[in-house]
Order: sequence, then structure tokens, then C-alpha cells
Amino acid sequence: MLTWCILISGDKMKDYNKLIQLYFRSHNMFKLIENKPRDFGSGDLLYTTEIHTIESIGKNSGINLTKLAECMGVSKSAVSKTAKKLLKKNYIIKSRPVDNQKEVIFNLTDKGRKAFQGHEIFSKKVFERIFDILKNLKENEVATIENYLKKMNKELAEILKRES
Repeated sequence: MLTWCILISGDKMKDYNKLIQLYFRSHNMFKLIENKPRDFGSGDLLYTTEIHTIESIGKNSGINLTKLAECMGVSKSAVSKTAKKLLKKNYIIKSRPVDNQKEVIFNLTDKGRKAFQGHEIFSKKVFERIFDILKNLKENEVATIENYLKKMNKELAEILKRES
């Protein structure tokens, strides 16, 4: 489990440290929930990347590799690797549109739709209470959290860019 500790004195910094620790604790708990392979009704255990790929294809029928990677926020090679696994397991099919024989698009098989629907039920059940918390926030509280997370994501993306 990742821990975060900043050694800066002062009452304001203690508040910031508390916020950062809460953020990372929540993040770690989400990862523990998400990283466990699960059967979403298809008879197979699916890992997070697999079910999220199925989810993205289920919500964007006929999506191509580039758009799927953008949608998921990962590289095309990562999507390609997961797609190969899902093709082999018969969760997705790939085809070419009639009007563009160079492009490859993805759709769900019946087995993929079953997993997609099972994941929707799982997500609703598991995250319903979290959504209830969000629904009860005031507009300005939502805006503050959203603004913070956007800034955090931008900064983390910059750090990743500098490190690569």
C-alpha cells in the first residue's frame, strides 16, 4: 500500500498532509476493489483491463483501436494486447467497416455482452453508496473536488512526461 508523508511543519501543511493521505488511502482501496479478477457472469475470471476494455467497447459499439485507446486513456499497444486476449476468449469480435477496409473495429460477442451487463450490475451495487455521497454534495463542493482532481491529473501527467 502506498503511503504519502510530507515533512513540512505548520498547521496548514498538516491539513494538506491529511487530505493527501485520505486521497491515497481512497485510491489504494479503489485499487484493491478493482484489481481482484472477477466473474461477471460469463464463467471466466476477468482482470480490470479486460472488463474495462469490454465496458468501453460495449458503450461504443464499432469503436476502432485508436478511439478505444483514447477512451480508456492508455496506449494503442496496451489496448491491442488486451484485445488479442479478449478475441481469443471470445468476448469481442473485430471486423472491417464496408466503407473503410483499412480500419479495424470492435464489437462485443454474446459472451462479451453478458460480461458487460454483469459489470454494470457489479459497478452499480458496489459503487452505489459512493454515488449517493456524491449526489449529496453541494454544487460548489463538487466544483472544488473536480478542480482539484483536474489539477492533480495535469500535474501527474507532467511528472510522467518528464520521467519518460
